[in-house]
Amino acid sequence: MKKLLLIISIIALVLLPIGCNVQSMIKSTIEDALEGLRADYTIEVTDTEGFNFTGRYYVVTAAYDAVNYVAITSTPHDVVVENVTKQYTANDCIYVGAMFQKLSAGDETLTVKILKGSSEVASATTKEPFGAVLVTAP
Repeated sequence: MKKLLLIISIIALVLLPIGCNVQSMIKSTIEDALEGLRADYTIEVTDTEGFNFTGRYYVVTAAYDAVNYVAITSTPHDVVVENVTKQYTANDCIYVGAMFQKLSAGDETLTVKILKGSSEVASATTKEPFGAVLVTAP
């Protein structure tokens, strides 16, 4: 019986550091993968100057979580009434989505662009009365 307890103790002492090392490797791998997905985005609402728009944009972030491995957070940002031209920034995120609507029946143009750094990755335009656009970019 003493030999069995000794063997179990030795095995536990050997496997415990291995288990801790595996958890550390998993965390490092996930953090490296998320780092490759993260970016800074700019949402630009442009075109015909001076008319109003409304809408919402979402910023999605991800981080390592010891229980679920990855914790994803989606944060909505309401835009009640703004004048064109406007910019919104989203830093260190994995996804951005925006929906904006004209608040006029005129023939003004509403253009929404999503930039990653200085490169345009998505855009949409409308001239429709009270027209809306939806733009997303991972």
